[in-house]
Amino acid sequence: MFTDRSDAARHLVAALRRREVESDAVVAIAPAGIPVGTVIAEELGDPMDVLVVQRIRAPDHPDLTIGAVAPGGFSWINSPMMRFLDVNWEYVQEAKTHAADAVETRAVEYGEQWGPLDVDGKRVLLVDDGIPTGAAMRVAVQRLRKAGAESVVAAAPVAPPDVLAEVRRWTDEVVVPLQPSAFQATADYYEEFGRVTDEEATTLSSLAGERPA
Repeated sequence: MFTDRSDAARHLVAALRRREVESDAVVAIAPAGIPVGTVIAEELGDPMDVLVVQRIRAPDHPDLTIGAVAPGGFSWINSPMMRFLDVNWEYVQEAKTHAADAVETRAVEYGEQWGPLDVDGKRVLLVDDGIPTGAAMRVAVQRLRKAGAESVVAAAPVAPPDVLAEVRRWTDEVVVPLQPSAFQATADYYEEFGRVTDEEATTLSSLAGERPA
């Protein structure tokens, strides 16, 4: 159990150091990954970048992600989960279109501060506050690979083992200190887990300092 995202980030830093993970840049999935990413970037001495991801929620299970979209036309849908929940393709296509529009708008807002994603030839540490389904991580990895990242390490304070088994298939390494088998939701492992808005995230990242050139 973590006190809050800052406390979780410190546990994650310790795990990264134990594994001797080498990185050139931290990329935080916005918005909830930014409070974790800023702490990690400061502790490791890496520059931090931001990647905006728009999640697609199941229609009758708003806390459950069945897909995700990143800027530039990157998307991923969890088809087995969609079939298990009996979600029809019409809903998914409509939600995907809406998510694509929303993520591009949000990316422009974040881009006013951060500029274009700069990971070409870099060893990237991709950070979020949890990996409940892997959807956001998967589409973020697609975006980072396309942007030229040399390697991508997925890092989060908490995630279920079955999801991590899948994440390991499309990343170079995974670092998650807390891996409960009875995982239900990321919030269950934080004493304080308030929603992070885009406005709060951009303010926090600006306080952390501008990305070095």
